Amino acid sequence: MSISTSGAKNRILVVDDTPANIETLGAILKKNGYQMSVATNGKQALQALTRAQPDLILLDVMMPEMDGFETCRQLKASELWRHVPVIFLTSKSETADIVQGFELGAVDYLAKPFNAHELLARVSTHLTMDELRRSLATKNVELARAHALVRRAFGRYVSEEVATSILQSPDGLELGGEEREVTILMSDLRGFTALAARLTPHQVIEFLNLYLEAMVDVIGRYNGTIDEIIGDAILVIFGAPVASADHAAKAVACGLAMQLAMDDVNRRLLEKGAAELEMGIGIHTGRVIVGNIGSERRTKYAAVGSNVNLTGRIESFTSGNDVLISENTRSQIAATLRIDGQFTVEPKGAKGSLQLFQIGGIAEPFNLSLPLRSAEIPPLPLPLAVNFTVLEEKFVGRTLQSGQLRSLSEAEALLETDQSLAALCNLKMTVIATPFGNPSGELYAKVTAALPDAPRDFRVRFTSVSPELKSWLRSRASVSKK
Repeated sequence: MSISTSGAKNRILVVDDTPANIETLGAILKKNGYQMSVATNGKQALQALTRAQPDLILLDVMMPEMDGFETCRQLKASELWRHVPVIFLTSKSETADIVQGFELGAVDYLAKPFNAHELLARVSTHLTMDELRRSLATKNVELARAHALVRRAFGRYVSEEVATSILQSPDGLELGGEEREVTILMSDLRGFTALAARLTPHQVIEFLNLYLEAMVDVIGRYNGTIDEIIGDAILVIFGAPVASADHAAKAVACGLAMQLAMDDVNRRLLEKGAAELEMGIGIHTGRVIVGNIGSERRTKYAAVGSNVNLTGRIESFTSGNDVLISENTRSQIAATLRIDGQFTVEPKGAKGSLQLFQIGGIAEPFNLSLPLRSAEIPPLPLPLAVNFTVLEEKFVGRTLQSGQLRSLSEAEALLETDQSLAALCNLKMTVIATPFGNPSGELYAKVTAALPDAPRDFRVRFTSVSPELKSWLRSRASVSKK
């Protein structure tokens, strides 16, 4: 009688203490292409596993030293061998024995004397099922690896919240959006363009990545969603895609934490031979459209609307180390804020004036604060003459004005001029070399205050300084501290 199966070349371990049974099984299995190993009791079977590497075990119950039930129990307790399918092949065919066999983890139970056709059919079926199980397990590992890879790839371009939304929802990539109130943060480096002009392309990317790595980590801690990174500028949304009742407070806390993180960024930049950088941050709260925009081929999660544009305008009023927020944002924060300054501005495109607040700290539950700025600017022995123009947007004004710096620090100056200057307007100044040791050069500054008791005097904060002037300012500051 010829019996054939499709499960050839699988390894089967036969565990039986009766030579006649072993001989019969050997004839059947080998004739159908199976490789067979033999053990005459449970202990031998467990010791033979590493050598035999079985794909399936035919296990008798009544054997000396260790019976089949105990053998199966120990086998299934092993992380290495528990997956091997076990078929009990025994004369113990009482219902209680069969139940016990299945409870111990066997995949099948066949009574002696057995039918060869039935035995081969069951062996083939369970080998096929085990092969499918192993194939499925492999595919699950590959799928998990691919899922992790996709998630990591998403994580480089979108926030964790957006990645989760896309991966979990079948509609996550559908175009469309919704109107929602959010808080928007925009940051921008001061002086990076000038620094980049003196660096190699490799250095520009290296220093920019150093800065962005630190900022992205901070933004993630406060549940911000990065909408856009444009060069050294970052646009962040709070309150979408995951809604948050305290999105305004989180945005302000994030802005303060980003400014505090600049200390470490600058330390690392100095170690690499680069100049220190400063950052300005503008924050505004309002209703926007958030969702997936683009086309079927290229999509991004973004916020659009006039309030996004207004956030950019607010950021343009900042100087280095500033966190400026709108009244809309301030009114939604329950935590106590340290307000270091207040300004009324008229942003381009806005309806009427806008109240801005310079934030130096936020109380519980965040407990963050920036170092207080010195109120005193060291006076110069003699005024330093400068020429300046008022910047309109990113363009230099045509009218050249004159003035003089009466007090000067590494970051600020007191400018005396006959011209009326609006709060937070931007200036481009030209300094001429003098016998007092200062080099010639250019610097950019922002008017931060008009002195109430001296209408011709304006406090300005530098936003970008030429390297020669910066070195001179730093040396003056060192002398003043002594």
